[in-house]
Amino acid sequence: MAYREISRVVGIYLYFLAAALLIPLSLAGYFQWGNVAHPQPHTTVAFAETIVICLALGGLLHLIGWHAKGKFYKREALALVVFIWFITAMIGGLPFRLSGTFDSMTDSYFEAMSGLTTTGATTMAPKNYDSRSGEEVPIEKGFQELFGVDYSFYGTIKPVRDAAGKVTHVGVEAVSRALLFWRSFMQWLGGMGIVVLFVAVLPALGVGGKALFHTEVPGAIEESVTPRIKETAGLLWKIYFGASLLEVVLLMATNHEMTLFDALCITFSTISTGGFTVRNQSIASWNNVHTEWVSMVFMMVGSINFALYFHCLRGKFYRIYQPEFLLYLGIVIVSCLVSVFNLVGTPNTTLFGTEEGVFGWWQAIRYGCFQSISAQTSTGFATANYDLWPFVNQVQMLLVMYVGSMAGSTGGGIKVIRHYMLGRILHYKLESIYRPFAKRTLRINGRTIANNAVTTVLCFYMVVMICSGLGTFLLTADGVDPATAFATNTCMLNNIGIAFRMGGPMESFAFLSPMAKIFSSLWMVLGRLEFFAVLVLLVPGFWKKK
Repeated sequence: MAYREISRVVGIYLYFLAAALLIPLSLAGYFQWGNVAHPQPHTTVAFAETIVICLALGGLLHLIGWHAKGKFYKREALALVVFIWFITAMIGGLPFRLSGTFDSMTDSYFEAMSGLTTTGATTMAPKNYDSRSGEEVPIEKGFQELFGVDYSFYGTIKPVRDAAGKVTHVGVEAVSRALLFWRSFMQWLGGMGIVVLFVAVLPALGVGGKALFHTEVPGAIEESVTPRIKETAGLLWKIYFGASLLEVVLLMATNHEMTLFDALCITFSTISTGGFTVRNQSIASWNNVHTEWVSMVFMMVGSINFALYFHCLRGKFYRIYQPEFLLYLGIVIVSCLVSVFNLVGTPNTTLFGTEEGVFGWWQAIRYGCFQSISAQTSTGFATANYDLWPFVNQVQMLLVMYVGSMAGSTGGGIKVIRHYMLGRILHYKLESIYRPFAKRTLRINGRTIANNAVTTVLCFYMVVMICSGLGTFLLTADGVDPATAFATNTCMLNNIGIAFRMGGPMESFAFLSPMAKIFSSLWMVLGRLEFFAVLVLLVPGFWKKK
């Protein structure tokens, strides 16, 4: 293993990360000294300290790798990608801890990792205080009737009070706006891939650039839109940036109450299929149907293979007629129809628990389609308390969480191409029972799929099953009720950000123990890098010399 080469590249990468941190630092300075209303705690010093730490660590690693020979192979690329994700979350979480927003580094790391992996799960929960003594008391919730489990945990975010001591902001809305921008910006960086961006701006990676790119971009089949990886990475980021700019314009044009800050943060979370918002009630806080439909469109935009946009820009519209894209659209349409038909006539819970009659057809379409698309694209926005919806709707959401988006997109889940390949494999296997001597070749989009790719897909499903079962077991053993444990594990593994019961739309993941948060952070990385890139590091032979 070429450790010096890895150290050199990570050191250079940290310089770029420090440069990215200048954006929220500037925003923090603007809110602190720019004569703008900002009752939340200021975080300018925290971001400045984070940049200093980032530069110091980058300088140290660069110095260690100063005499590196420049040899960089796939093994080093795999290790580098995983190292970059873990170290980015560590640096990205420092502003949360240094500013005192979170009292523990565990919560800070969880929040940053959730942002980078575009999971969108948060531990931000308003602290609870005794009305008489004013002392902080734990939050008490549970499902005693169903599972015999009660939860007692402390909130994580202090409220903002005015000069008279009256609480004015709680929860997410009590957090520095620069910090909220940073966590949404981390989602935007992690959506297309921080390593892909790195490859685009640092051609000095040479041989390792291709290995880095294909490790970072999820999917069962490797595809580049241009012969050179640097050009491919750059083009994908240009498309990503252009789509983001278009969403900002549409959000502000269709909702006059939408500020530039809100539009930017929503866009960062939408196009990356991340799910963080700057208000306590997610997208429902705006209660604007235009905002919801724009968000739905761009959730879909982020969940489609970005290579298709490149082909369409080149006039090759015929490239969209491929099995994965058509199957993906079919699944989205069917899941939306299932959601809508099962919502009509049920209690209306669009205002987070407040029942206002029953769902009519228009309301069922508005909220049912939004939540179904939010779940399948792994975005995790909420406009309704779906935890009170019929069980059919809840199970349908869980199923599409595992279905996921298209390969080569910012979305999570297993990916539609793998389901398509599994279906073809199953079909060939059944056919071989009554036609054992027939020769079969798996072809997708005119390309012959090698046997090793087929084996990889089957292994992928096996890993997903093991991680789903193991994760649910470990969370249950840690005291989480079974329904919450399964939904939470599904959320982390598929990088979605929404769950059920204690992880529902009205809740956060503050109820998890420190160990469960660390475990969940690992599960997020496993899902984002699609398991193998992380699991290969656990093989002893991976670290041995050639």
